[in-house]
Amino acid sequence: MIKEKITVNKRSYSVNMNEQTQMYAMKLRRLYSQSYNDMDSFDEVSSEISSTISNLLKNAVSPEVREDDMDGVIQQVLKMYEKAAKK
Repeated sequence: MIKEKITVNKRSYSVNMNEQTQMYAMKLRRLYSQSYNDMDSFDEVSSEISSTISNLLKNAVSPEVREDDMDGVIQQVLKMYEKAAKK
């Protein structure tokens, strides 16, 4: 398990990446790629992206992420995932 503190907009969050949250991060990366490559299914994919983001943040990040921090937190969590996947 990977534990790390991140700061977004001067607010601190704790991120715990375990197997489950890494699977959510991997799925999110795949969905982002799919949405860029297949614009016809964007509505369907964006719904799945929203659900995956919700699960990822709920299970990996505390305290609950404020809406205006969400993009920054997601970017940092995905960077953590990519860094861990390279090892």
